[in-house]
Order: sequence, then structure tokens, then C-alpha cells
Amino acid sequence: MSAFLHSSGMNSDRALLRSARHIASGIFDKAVQPGDSVVDATLGTGQDCLRLAQLVGAGGRVYGFDVQEEALRRTRERLQQHGVAERAQLFLTSHAHMADHVPPDIRLAAFNLGWLPGSDKQVTTRADSTLMALNSALSLLAPFGVLVVCIYPGHPEGEREQAAILDWAAGLSPRDCTVLWHQFVNGGAGAPSCLVVEKIR
Repeated sequence: MSAFLHSSGMNSDRALLRSARHIASGIFDKAVQPGDSVVDATLGTGQDCLRLAQLVGAGGRVYGFDVQEEALRRTRERLQQHGVAERAQLFLTSHAHMADHVPPDIRLAAFNLGWLPGSDKQVTTRADSTLMALNSALSLLAPFGVLVVCIYPGHPEGEREQAAILDWAAGLSPRDCTVLWHQFVNGGAGAPSCLVVEKIR
């Protein structure tokens, strides 16, 4: 799609269906209000953490997790550059341990799976710890809170992770959650997707 938009002279920023991350960002904007508590379960370069810190405002809190010190460093620098570092609490630990650090009644938990851009691609999120983290996040959500998961199946562990996550999501009771999987069906093998889970009760 982006190649077509470029060749036709159109501005790709006008496209509604740009990417899984774009869909996730739109959900952040709709779900998060000033004063909310939220989780960035995979800090990466800090882009999601920054957006969430801006949305929760001075009275809110972002709890961020990553297993790589480099991810925390990049995130901290990004937050400091935008003057919102005091709104986030960052943890050098797996997102599987978020329940040890995050109080209940969060509004949103964001997962951007895969690896840290520019780092060792052998260090990736993994299905077992991601499922633990998703269960923890779901238990921490307030009613009508949201999980937003960007999934990247374009590598072997990513394929396993996607299969495990979709199986987990399909098993959630419709009495408790509404689940929607945004998938680019013409994106080719390994195209990123965005899973959204809204907790009803």
C-alpha cells in the first residue's frame, strides 16, 4: 500500500490502515485519559512509552518493562527529551513479572513484540513469558481496560508467539472480554498484526 501511495503522489500519512503500530496508537488515543495508570510491557526504543506518558498527563503513571538495559536507556532519554520522565517508572525485568510492580486497575497495557531495533535479533520476546505477561496484564486491567498487542510473526519465535497468543485469545470468555484481531490479509507471510482485548468485567 505504501508503495502505491508514494508512486501516485498521495501522502501515506492520510491512510487509515498504515500499520499494526498505527492501529495500536489510535487505540491508545481513544482508551487513555489524563490520570490513568498504564503499562508499556516492552519498552524497546521508548516510542510507545512516550505516547502513553503524554496521554496520562502529569497525574498519571506509565509502568515500563524490558529485559535489556539499552531499551531502558533509550526510553529514559526519549522521555527526558520531551519533559515527561517523571510520569514513568521503568523496570529492568521481564514483563512476566509486572504483577510484582503494578497496582490493579490499569487502563491499558501495550505490547510491541519482537526485538529491540538495532540490537541482537536473537534476543526476542518469547511465547511463554509473553503469555504469562498477558495473563498478568488482563488481571490488572480495570473494567473496560484494554490490552493492545502488536505481533511480528516474521521470524521463527514470532510465529510460535503469534500461534500461542491467538490460541490464548480465542479461549477468553466472551462474557469477560471482547477480542479483535487486526490482520493485513494481503500483507504477505509474516505481516505484523494487532490484537486488541477489551476487558468487560
